[in-house]
Amino acid sequence: MSKDIIKKSGSGRGMNYIGAFLIEISVSAVFIMLFALVIYITGSAYRYAPVFATVSVAAGAFAASFFLAGKTGSKGWLAGMIVGGATFLVITAVSLIINQNGASFNTLFHFIIIMLASVIGGIAGVNRATNKKYI
Repeated sequence: MSKDIIKKSGSGRGMNYIGAFLIEISVSAVFIMLFALVIYITGSAYRYAPVFATVSVAAGAFAASFFLAGKTGSKGWLAGMIVGGATFLVITAVSLIINQNGASFNTLFHFIIIMLASVIGGIAGVNRATNKKYI
């Protein structure tokens, strides 16, 4: 019972978001390094760099929302939408600062991919916490 009280308390909510942010950065960095190695080894995969970058960010958003939804224990879709929305807004803001014409039709695809990965991660995080193995 005390575990449920600790899990539902609002005092650690900020730490959960900070942890999710750190997990997202770490997972994205690992995927970026992995894809950079692939590009380096193949030498001809430079044209796939935008796809690799999107997959890296989506994997980080998936892991962050999985962690956050697992900690909160309910409403995984909401945790996923929060993580995905924040991730998309930060990346879009940075791209608009760097490149004035940064918004394009690809921005919509990035939004869809990041949000889907985040929402699926949030739902999976909640369901993983509730699944019990009986055998």
